Formats: sequence, structure tokens, C-alpha cells
Amino acid sequence: MATAPLVSVQDLAKIFGTKVLFEGITVAVSEGERIALIGPNGSGKSTLLRMFAGLEEFDRGNVRPRRDLHLSYVAQEDVFESDKTVEDILTETLIASGCRDDEIHGKVSVALSKAGFSDYSIKASSLSGGWRKRLSIVRGLITNPELLLVDEPTNHLDISGILWLEELIERANFALVFVSHDRYFIEKLARRVVEINRKYPQGFLSIDGDYADFMEAREGYLAGLKQTRDSLANKVRREVEWLRQGAKARTTKSKHRIEEAHKLEGALGKFKLEDTRATLSFSASDRKTRELIKAESIGKSLGGKQLFSDLDLVLAPGSRLGIVGGNGSGKTTLVRTLLGELQPDTGRVIRASNLKYAFFDQARKQLDPSLTLKRALVKEGDGVVFNGRPLHVTGWAKRFLFSADQLSTKVAELSGGEQARLLLAKIMLEEADILLFDEPTNDLDIDTLEVLEESFSEFPGAIVLVTHDRYFLDRVTNVLIGIGNGKAARFGSYAQWEASKERFLGTESPEDEVAPVQKKNLTAPKQKLRMSFKEQQDLSTIEEKILKEETKLSSLQDDINNPDKAHDHVFLIECAKSLQAQREAVEKLYARWHELEEKKKAIDLGE
Repeated sequence: MATAPLVSVQDLAKIFGTKVLFEGITVAVSEGERIALIGPNGSGKSTLLRMFAGLEEFDRGNVRPRRDLHLSYVAQEDVFESDKTVEDILTETLIASGCRDDEIHGKVSVALSKAGFSDYSIKASSLSGGWRKRLSIVRGLITNPELLLVDEPTNHLDISGILWLEELIERANFALVFVSHDRYFIEKLARRVVEINRKYPQGFLSIDGDYADFMEAREGYLAGLKQTRDSLANKVRREVEWLRQGAKARTTKSKHRIEEAHKLEGALGKFKLEDTRATLSFSASDRKTRELIKAESIGKSLGGKQLFSDLDLVLAPGSRLGIVGGNGSGKTTLVRTLLGELQPDTGRVIRASNLKYAFFDQARKQLDPSLTLKRALVKEGDGVVFNGRPLHVTGWAKRFLFSADQLSTKVAELSGGEQARLLLAKIMLEEADILLFDEPTNDLDIDTLEVLEESFSEFPGAIVLVTHDRYFLDRVTNVLIGIGNGKAARFGSYAQWEASKERFLGTESPEDEVAPVQKKNLTAPKQKLRMSFKEQQDLSTIEEKILKEETKLSSLQDDINNPDKAHDHVFLIECAKSLQAQREAVEKLYARWHELEEKKKAIDLGE
């Protein structure tokens, strides 16, 4: 007998004024499901997620959570009280959930250890964006929800943080619905992909499978829609021609045909398959210089910390350089050193004369929040000149998916995705030899990322890219610089970096962002013996593993005792080898079990 879904939404609609954000959304979430919500910026993904959580009103339809459903919601940007420590925040969460007093300390310790925190007394207000995101996620998980709702979980996380989150979710048994533009993250975790998009007649498209399955199925679905639309368009054309011939609606048949013609026109209007993506194209100079930037054995330290050293690098037209490393490893510092905003401590940087570059800053400091969108796009007048052609500001805004009504909106009131598109619009007007993009994928939807990838491939100059988006790195770059532990080196691809970074950096990986530590006021739990998250996982699954391996051992013993195989010496030799290896595997598991049980007993006695 099938169990009821954890939560289901039917024919859901949300309307802001006269604008229909979405309508007709029908989705059910079952136990253990993992659903990715994707779609263009402004399509309503975050709003829909909040409706799942019961935090947002809807205008039509219904949301039905299962009775007594326990869910957690993690917002894009969590706000923590400035005077609270990370331990305080998780403790208060457990108290609010009704957790027993004698269980709180252990659960908080496990959760913070799982997230990589080394000091539980650190104030949440002092955390970097990546560590705030980790805290948000473990706060959402500490009460063991049946359903976790997460909005843009990879924002602010470096690659190590993303890998940590992927591993955490893969081991879990809760259901998951998440909004994301990180295509590798979606590919790794999603078992169903739902795209919210007005171009679909139903307003959304739901495909079972991972992201690759979704892309393949969507292509076939859109091809079928186009064929249906073309067929419908031919019918409408014939009916319109018949209407224009002046047919008199004297008979019931004629009246019926007129009504059907109008219905066909209405049905055709529901097909919105035109591409509504932003239009991007960057302006390149005609420079023929072979070496735009040349770095010779450069090194840089900040605050007494060595960030990189002995780095040689040449940027030429056609170079596609990616820079990878953990948060705080020095990626942005390297970019600023290449540009000349910072001077290297050792070595030198040689730049071509009158070098022109356009810089996409992840902090978007080039944008004045007090300006209107119109004045941010056009300093004065009503138009821009792009590639030698004058364009009215309304048409220029439309290229970046802004409507005429938005031109009077303040930059500060734009969403993160809209501000990112605005910055792209400003950069496109700058003639450049080098494009430098620092975390451009934050807040951009997948459609815009795909257009950005295409525009990069057409740009004749050099591109320098700092990003945690592995898919984007793989699609755009042809060489990587890996940074960490005061060192930097070249790699041919992200896969090569991933395979080589441990050897390159020694025992500590550059992607392992160092946990924030305050030297003073370390809490007592830090001194106590604790089981790591991996040890707890091993202990909870090891009996099942032993049973499975002993079953294999028994099967091998049956094989070697099989009288029908007694004269097959080759088989007996191979079977004996396998039997010995299997015995060793079982013995190793028993030894691990004994080790974990002894540690658990020691912890129990200590407490």
C-alpha cells in the first residue's frame, strides 16, 4: 500500500498585482525523494519553496502537508543574532523543537563536528558567508526533519563546502526539495527535476531522473511542442483565411466553425516557445599583442599569511584561465595582483601598454544602489551605442530581460539575479582585452549561465574566471591555477586539479576551508572525547556490512566444497584466493566494530 506524500500542491497560482508569477503548479513530494527546482530568475522558484514550507500565501490551489509532517526550511540568506555563538543557535533550535535536555549537548556537538566547526564559541556574526551557510544547513538538519527545503544551498560555499554538502545529503534519508543553478550539484543529487517556466503550457515541466535525463527529455518534449504548435498554427491560418472570405454565420455549422476558430487562436496563444534568454556579447579590442599579461615568479602575502609563490603565467588572446582554491586562499588577491591593483611581494607582472579589461566583481561595487535602472544602464540621455549601433534604453534593457516598467526601479530594489544581469549590461559596453569574472554564477539562472558560456566562447580576448561552479569551469576554461597552503600551480582541467591537489598541497587540501577558530574561551566540549560523524555512520551500518560480507564468505565456501568442481583445478585455485581475501575482509570489519564499540563505551563512561 502506497504511503501518502509528505506534501502535495495542486493547481497552485501566485499573482502579484496584474502579473501572474506562476499558475497550475502540481507537484507531490514522497518519502526519500530529491527534487531540484529550476527555472529563470523571477519564475517563482523561491516563492514556491516557501509555499511548501507554509511561509508564503498563494492565490489559487492548495498545499496539503501530511499530518504531523516535520520539515525544515533553509533560506538563501539566514540572519543570526549577532551576540549568539554557533553553539547557542543550535541549542536554541533543539529547545524550540522540544528536544530532551540530556540529549541537546550531544546533538549540538555532533552537528557542529559534522559541519567542520572547530570552535563552538565563535559568534555567528563573525562567520564568512560559506560558514554561515554551513551553520544554516546543520541548523535545518539538527531536528531530523522528514523533509528538507533548501534555497540555493551552494551559494557562498567553496568547492570543498559543496562536496561536503553533497556527501552529507547522499548519506541522509530525508526527502529534499532544493532550488539551485549549480548543474553538477543537481546532476549529483536530484532524482527528479522540475522546471518552473511560463513557456510550458502547464507552467512547469517535471522529469524523473537526474539533470542529464531532464535535458534529454526536455529537448524531446519541446520538439514535440513545436510540432504541435506548427500544426495548430496551420489550422489557425486556414480558419482565419476562411473567416476573411466573408462567410456568413447563418447556419449552426458556420457559427460553430467561427467559435472553433477563436478557440484555436486562444490555444495557439498558450504556446510561448520563443527564447526569452538574455542576449550577451562582449566588446573586444582589435589588439594583436601576443602577451597581454605575463607574471614571472610572483608571490604575495597578506596579514603575514603566504597566499601564493613562484607563479609563472602568460595571458594571451584566447586564454581561458580558471582560478580555484578554498575561501580565503587568495584567488581574488591573485586577480587584483594581475590587474596591478596590488603589487606582488616577489617577482613581477608585465602588462601590455594601454591594457583594457572589464571586471565583474562578485560584490558588485560598480553598481550605485541609489540610481534607477535606467540611469544605471545609461548615464545620460535615452540610449547607448553598442558595436557602433545606437540603441534606445528600452531595447537595451530588454536584451537583459528588463521590462520598460522596471526602468524607474532603484538598483537597490532589484533581485540578486537582476543586479548580476545589470552588471553584465554595463560590462558589455566596455571594450576589453581581458574579461575578469569573480564568482559570476551567483544568482544567475541556468539559461543566463548557458548564454554566458556561449558568449565567452566567441570572445577573442583572454578570460580570467574565479568560480565555485564546477560545470562552468569545465565548459569555459582551458587551464587552471590551483591555490592553497601558500602555493600555486597550473593544471590542465578541473578534473586534473581534483586528482592532483592532495599530492600538490600535502595533507591539507586547498579546498578544505579552514574552520574559524577563536583562541580564547574555547568551550568545554572541545576537550571531550567524541565520535566523528564518519565513525557514527560506520557504527550504525557496520553490522549490516558484516552480514553482507559473511553471506559472500558462505557462498564462496559452498563453491569450493561443490563436488562438481572438484576436478577443476583452475577454479579451485581462484576460489581459494577469493575465499582468503573474503575472510580478511570480514575480520577487518569485526576489528573496526570492536574499535568503535570500545570508543563508544569510553564516551558513555566519560559523560
